[in-house]
Amino acid sequence: MIKLMLRVASIVILLGAAYFVYTLFEVYSFGQHNYARPVRAEVVLGAAEYDGIPSDVLRARLDHALVLFKEGFAKEIITTGGAEKGDVYNEAEVGARYLRSKGVPYGDVIAVPTGNDTYQSMAVVADVLRSMHLTSAIFVSDRFHEYRVRGIAESLGITDYSSPVTASPIHGEALLRYYLREALAVSAGKLVGYKLLSILRHGS
Repeated sequence: MIKLMLRVASIVILLGAAYFVYTLFEVYSFGQHNYARPVRAEVVLGAAEYDGIPSDVLRARLDHALVLFKEGFAKEIITTGGAEKGDVYNEAEVGARYLRSKGVPYGDVIAVPTGNDTYQSMAVVADVLRSMHLTSAIFVSDRFHEYRVRGIAESLGITDYSSPVTASPIHGEALLRYYLREALAVSAGKLVGYKLLSILRHGS
């Protein structure tokens, strides 16, 4: 009986490891392609800001979105991201202000300063897009993040034309940690759903 239980446990562990490795491959390979196409809106996924100044990661995402905007891929840019506890500024407003300082007309930037994680932010963005009578958008984020963004967008009924950042400041060991973390998040999200993961993490 013990031998059987050990054998079953070994099989489960092997299957789990294989599933994780395959997901890691999916996360990596998806982020190597740019799926951008002309649409009305593009969405910049939030990242850290420091006292009203975009972090290097957030700035890279905003600069990438700016290039797409200037090349005519989108007519409006939606910035996302809430504020950490104790912060005076939020990621969405900081991103919007940065884009306007680079010449994007005020009315062409929409800040959505809601959400403590990717799912929460994208759920609000999905409502904003639907209020604009849109069901698709370009989503801008880092390569390691785009596969999860695509999965969340699909779960919310939004078509995602992913456009990963090509000049991210994240490299080396840090980049590997992000890929491993994303593979874990995607693995769990596929099994139980991204909404439930968000609820389990934040309680609502």
